[in-house]
Amino acid sequence: MAKTKAKANPYQQHEDALRSKQRELLDSYERDKAAGNALPDDGIQDLADKAASAYSKELNFSLSDGERNLLMLIDEAFNRMREGSYGVCTNCGNEIGEKRLQAVPWTPFCIDCQELQEKGLLS
Repeated sequence: MAKTKAKANPYQQHEDALRSKQRELLDSYERDKAAGNALPDDGIQDLADKAASAYSKELNFSLSDGERNLLMLIDEAFNRMREGSYGVCTNCGNEIGEKRLQAVPWTPFCIDCQELQEKGLLS
């Protein structure tokens, strides 16, 4: 009887890191949302105080742009894993270094293309 061995996921460590970061961001959002709901809304506020309070609540409920972008990058990384293109630069097609993937598992770029992107030279 031949043993069938399940195919190991070569990126399991990166997938675990992505899920952990995703969970961390979503948990932070839920904590901020709960804290915003707990803010008192006493009836003696004037119009300016109510506006400031509403703004503070909205700010607490929303993710920052950076957090939102990071969640999108994490989702895109999961998509690349499913498609089999994870670990390959989405710009030049070169392999992304293992150390880079360990440090930034959601990165779509190799280090050279990341530098270009940060300089605004990638479209």
